[in-house]
Amino acid sequence: MIKYTNDQFKTAIIKLFNFVLRVGYFPDTWNQGLITPIFKQGDKYEPNNYRGICVNSNLGKIFCSIINTRLQNFLKNPQKSWTKSQIGFLPKHRTSDHIYTLHTIIDRHVYQNKSKIFACFIDFEKAFDSIWHEGLFLKLLENGIGGKTFDLISTMYKNNTCAVKIGNKRTEFFSQKRGVRQGCPLSPTLFNIYINELAKALNNSTAPGPTLTESEVKCLLFADDLVILSKTKEGLQQLLDVVETFSHTWALKINLAKTKG
Repeated sequence: MIKYTNDQFKTAIIKLFNFVLRVGYFPDTWNQGLITPIFKQGDKYEPNNYRGICVNSNLGKIFCSIINTRLQNFLKNPQKSWTKSQIGFLPKHRTSDHIYTLHTIIDRHVYQNKSKIFACFIDFEKAFDSIWHEGLFLKLLENGIGGKTFDLISTMYKNNTCAVKIGNKRTEFFSQKRGVRQGCPLSPTLFNIYINELAKALNNSTAPGPTLTESEVKCLLFADDLVILSKTKEGLQQLLDVVETFSHTWALKINLAKTKG
């Protein structure tokens, strides 16, 4: 959008963005989203059979993409102890990377060494929609994200409102109390920040994990898709206990029907 505007308009947008950065307040007009329910399948009268698509301010999205780039560069600092187990939403990574890792572990330990690997594929129920905002703010501060950046993100979530739009009609705007903002460039990074400690807790546990290039692999994460691995049943149970404790503490719910061991 900005690419095809004149220089005067671009200059005005730059001034606006710099002002927002300076005051540390996310504008209310950027904080309003319109949700359109999209039918998936099944009973049309069942609300769970619809997926809401939220449309936000284009200027707000561009601004958030700038903040996201800054945030990702900040988190690349080795001192931030960012886990390598999580590769979701990260540049130069894809789902097949973890699939290859898992296949390599199985081939080495099960087929070559004739040993056992105990695994559990864990599904978090509506993980992105369940993020506890106060918990997210705490995670930001724990990772050294403070100052105006923290102020921007906190106002972005404290003042976020949505309305449901069907055809030419819409509801009144209401507050979004949980979850990361749909369609926002910042949301994937914020989700990774929120769940990073889970991978660290799993990797720091005493459960014996299978080795790969002399390193233990106790978990693999791609966004909210998690698999935990151990060489013993007892070790797998220990890792499950870590997941349960984290989920209870940080308000995430495990979908038992879709969790497979």
